[in-house]
Amino acid sequence: FNPATVDGLMCRTTLSVDWQGNLSDCDFNQMLGLGLVPDQPRNIQGLREQDFANLFGRRIVTGRHCFGCTAGAGSSCQGSLS
Repeated sequence: FNPATVDGLMCRTTLSVDWQGNLSDCDFNQMLGLGLVPDQPRNIQGLREQDFANLFGRRIVTGRHCFGCTAGAGSSCQGSLS
């Protein structure tokens, strides 16, 4: 685990939307069926304008798979974070 990678993680600035409009913090969470935390909108159709502000700084659903993006120089869909 490299704490220097955390600020650049895609889950901090990007939402993943599946074909049914369900929201996840990242592509990995989406594939694992992990949506946003319960106090956040679960589907893009339920998203209202006032929800956008709440999405910034939200709690992110994490799991053991998250170490893949925080190891070494970090990782994202665009490659290394450094």
